[in-house]
Amino acid sequence: MMKTSAFSLAVLCVSAIASAVGAQQPDAAAAMPTESAAAPVVVDCPVLLQEAEVLLERGAHASAARRWKEAVPVLREAGSAFLKVAAACPSVAIQANRQGDRATAELKLAEGAMSHQSECLPRLDKALDLDLRATAARNDKGDPAEVERLLGEAEGVWREAVGLCQSPHREKAEKSLAATVRLRAANAELLSAGPACDAAWKSAGALVDYARGAWKDKRWDDAAMLYDKAAMAWEGAADKCSGTRQQQAQRKAEQTHVDAHNAEHCGPLWDAATDQAQRLKTNGAGLSASERDQLSIRAEVGWRDAATACRGAPQTLARTNADALARERGAPLPAQAIAMYGSKKVAPPGPAGASGQPAAPGPAPVVTAAAGAATTAATPGNALVAGTRTAASTVNAPAPSKPAVAQPRPADVPVVEHRPAPATDGVVVAGDTTYRGAFSIVSDTGEVSGTGSVEWANGERFTGTLVKGRRQGKGRFNWVGGQWYEGDWVDDRAVGYGVIQFPGGNRYEGAVQDGEPGGRGTLVFASGDRYTGEFSRGLFHGQGTYAWKNGNRYEGAWVLGKKHGLGRLYWASGEGWEGEFRDDLKTEVGKDIAAAAPR
Repeated sequence: MMKTSAFSLAVLCVSAIASAVGAQQPDAAAAMPTESAAAPVVVDCPVLLQEAEVLLERGAHASAARRWKEAVPVLREAGSAFLKVAAACPSVAIQANRQGDRATAELKLAEGAMSHQSECLPRLDKALDLDLRATAARNDKGDPAEVERLLGEAEGVWREAVGLCQSPHREKAEKSLAATVRLRAANAELLSAGPACDAAWKSAGALVDYARGAWKDKRWDDAAMLYDKAAMAWEGAADKCSGTRQQQAQRKAEQTHVDAHNAEHCGPLWDAATDQAQRLKTNGAGLSASERDQLSIRAEVGWRDAATACRGAPQTLARTNADALARERGAPLPAQAIAMYGSKKVAPPGPAGASGQPAAPGPAPVVTAAAGAATTAATPGNALVAGTRTAASTVNAPAPSKPAVAQPRPADVPVVEHRPAPATDGVVVAGDTTYRGAFSIVSDTGEVSGTGSVEWANGERFTGTLVKGRRQGKGRFNWVGGQWYEGDWVDDRAVGYGVIQFPGGNRYEGAVQDGEPGGRGTLVFASGDRYTGEFSRGLFHGQGTYAWKNGNRYEGAWVLGKKHGLGRLYWASGEGWEGEFRDDLKTEVGKDIAAAAPR
């Protein structure tokens, strides 16, 4: 009985303990989390911002090293990282946004540079190569059809470059495109002129080449005969050709007639005058004053003979050389000098209106010559200009021991004061330069003054006033690419107020420094946009207003073409933002501007 009671008591104790343990199980389970329960997310903002900044610096470094392909994805990732930091971390949002703007600006520059390398630059290279091949074919008088094919391809590639390139490469591509279009138009005339024009043109050109060879060898009779035949060939080409080519052939015929005349009548006399001048230069230092004067008189007579016989620019320079000798000697020619030392051969007068003026004495249009060149005839026509010293440098005699004043002469020889010949209208070709208008030499060094137009073989042209060879006052300069400037010139520099027309259609009017916008002015873009304000070296710099065609407008500070400093940006809706800009972008320092209420 006692054993049974003890057993029952033990059973009850065990049950009570089990119940107590079971009652505690739910609380224990609730107190200990399981592996599947989610842990709270903790964002370390400073670390995330630092990681984004590391990406930015890495991308900026690659961009500075011109590794654009590497820089672009890194900068794009940095921009995205800054956006995430700004969204998740209000405490550093301002700093993240600022750095994000910088990453965006760096990315824009890197993408533009990469686009230039992959899209723009290859097209520029290809177009230049096609232009070079077309120019070589034209210079070699190749098939106009092949030239047309090359120019057509070049024009297409230039147009692609204009569409893909960014400034300033786009403007350069536009200028080259305009030049290629003009060359193609000129070549089209060759295609339309037909084989008869092309054959006549080649024959005339070949005869001119042979004539130049004879001139170089001083075979004057052969040179005159060949130039006469070349002139006839150019006249035949003018009959067979049309348009611009016909006009060019007519001009070449006129010039070749002058070359033929100079080869027959001018060349031998020019050689003789050159020999006399060289003798004076070489031996003058060891002679007495009277002996030196005799040599000077002989040389001057030689140049006077050449001035009478020559036509065109050689006539002008021969007269200039003669005048220089008279000034250095300090006295005019004695009355008997022409009779004693002059040539008995008299050239026929030049036809009225002939290129380069008739050979009669009197003022003639003037051209410049290469100072310091040797006193020899070089190439036909204008060779006597390009290869000859001008005025005082031609003779270069030693300074006389006596004062450079008029010396006692026989009573029948009047003392004539030398005065520069007045400027007269005319047309003179000197090398690759053509002068049209009233020009005259105003110094012993051959400097030109006057008013008219100066044209170069490459197509460039200046119309206005020259003062001692330098552009002064008002004038206009046209470049071959279609660009032109019209306005003030100071000492051969475009300085003052003027208008610049760019090949792409942009137009500037205002202050100019060295041919570029400099000072205050207005630039109107072909797109319809407009900027009015201050410029420096062609860039927006200072205070100015940029108005977009769509109605948006910026007013404020600019630094080297970018919005930088305090300014206001208005949208077409009337709303806006004012504050500080940096590198063309808004900063966090600023505020919104509400649109004005309608009245």
